[in-house]
Amino acid sequence: MVLPISIMFPIPPKDIEEIDLGSDLYIYHHLGLGDMIHLNGMVRFLLSKLEPDCCVHVFCKERNLEMTQWMYRDEDRIVLEAIPTGEREAPEVQRVLRERNSWNFLSVGHRALRALEKRYPTRFFDELFYMQVGLPYSLRYSHCYWERDYEQEERVFAKLAPKGAYAFVHDDASRGFRIETSSIRYPIVRNDITESIFHLGLLLERASEVHCMESSIRCMIESLDINLTKLYYHNFRYPDRPLGAATQLAWNQIDYAAGRLAAG
Repeated sequence: MVLPISIMFPIPPKDIEEIDLGSDLYIYHHLGLGDMIHLNGMVRFLLSKLEPDCCVHVFCKERNLEMTQWMYRDEDRIVLEAIPTGEREAPEVQRVLRERNSWNFLSVGHRALRALEKRYPTRFFDELFYMQVGLPYSLRYSHCYWERDYEQEERVFAKLAPKGAYAFVHDDASRGFRIETSSIRYPIVRNDITESIFHLGLLLERASEVHCMESSIRCMIESLDINLTKLYYHNFRYPDRPLGAATQLAWNQIDYAAGRLAAG
């Protein structure tokens, strides 16, 4: 059963043309870390349209708060509203809006995205986010920004990179997502989950090859200077939604047999 928007959101979201540019704006978009990166450009673009004394408040899962704060640390007018672990998202969003007495609220994705998913079954999710709101998808790239910390990136590179050429591989065997690596001819470097993904930039840019499933790392790669690296997109998480136009990079897509992931 699909609940009416008025039941989901007693304080209903506005269409983009209805946003009050003279008030703080609250945005509730999808809350995965990759989604936070996909929508970085939208958030920054909308902030640029608000009056200078107004802020954009972005809802964020508590577990992603630290990295998302880091991503937006250059802009004190982007304020994160943490949703505590274990709490349902929509009621928490509504609680904050009521407490702040704000009706300047934009919802991106969620139930409103379903009609677009049915209409465009092969379009990637971030394309649909921008389409839903009515903003050019090009903003996803042109306005996406974070201030890089090259000292930390060099530290992580020195920690993880072998001498000579290497391939970076990102999969998630714990969830059954395993990239077939038998054809990779370079020493393999994998993601170190003790490190922020934002500190992997130089490790990724200096790799001879990157083999990546759909993930926050793939989303981040879109904003790196990675033109000299061969990129391989292992399309087993969303096999019916190839990257297509949802990238500005030259990914080589590798498809997997239906119902089967690689044994590694």
